[in-house]
Amino acid sequence: MKVKAHNLIGQKKLFIHTHPRMWMFFASLMLVAITLLCVKPEFAKGVSESLPIKEANASNAPGTTAETPNWVKTDVLTAQQKEEHSKLDELKQKQRVASWISKRYKIANKASNLFVTTAYKTAFDIGLDPHLILAVMAIESRFNPYAESSMGAQGLMQVMAKVHADKFEDHGGVQYALDPVVNIKVGSRILKEYVRQTGSVERALKTYVGAAQMSHDNGYGNKVIGEYKMLKAVASGSKISTLAQAKTTDKRSARQRKVINPSSLSTQERKEQRIHDNPALL
Repeated sequence: MKVKAHNLIGQKKLFIHTHPRMWMFFASLMLVAITLLCVKPEFAKGVSESLPIKEANASNAPGTTAETPNWVKTDVLTAQQKEEHSKLDELKQKQRVASWISKRYKIANKASNLFVTTAYKTAFDIGLDPHLILAVMAIESRFNPYAESSMGAQGLMQVMAKVHADKFEDHGGVQYALDPVVNIKVGSRILKEYVRQTGSVERALKTYVGAAQMSHDNGYGNKVIGEYKMLKAVASGSKISTLAQAKTTDKRSARQRKVINPSSLSTQERKEQRIHDNPALL
């Protein structure tokens, strides 16, 4: 065996010495091939893809199938599932809240669904909590879309249409103040502006009821916040009695309420001052 190997090595050496040009040709060819592989990786990729070995190895690799999903596609599907789950959860919240409002305020389910759906959509559009919008409606009008106070506050959110006429321009004008959808959109926008101006929900509610320059708001803010907490709990699935009532200390009717220190208010503030004509403040 050693003699045979020695003879083979000797033959290779003899070939190199007797055929130097052939040896140099093969050496140059190898050098060019190595250079191409290093400089142009796509060349190597093309060569590897052209070989049948890759396909055979891929088909025989353990734990793999031809329909193995790409991780990016899997991630997209997960995002879609999360979005669908979120929409389903929101739908359940709306159903709970609408049903509770319908029973508590004795209004038709269809009307309740409309008010809740509009409040949720409007809240999403302007960046406000939908339950806060619904709470304001509850205290302002008890979800009576045709409610109107002696001072001219109208609709579900008791909007002063004449004072905020500019905000109705995108909705056809003040003649649509009693339209439930329009009233919710305009009232919510006003409330959102007050939140931004005052920096808190409590002060925004005080301004909304027309008591910005007064020492107190006759408990209006507490009533709204109390209703808001119940609506929030209902939306989350908690069982809240439809007979639950927010605490109130003012027993006078809305028509008997008087403005505190009206002389201290400016003309614009007097316009903003509203005496609410709704049983929820009793």
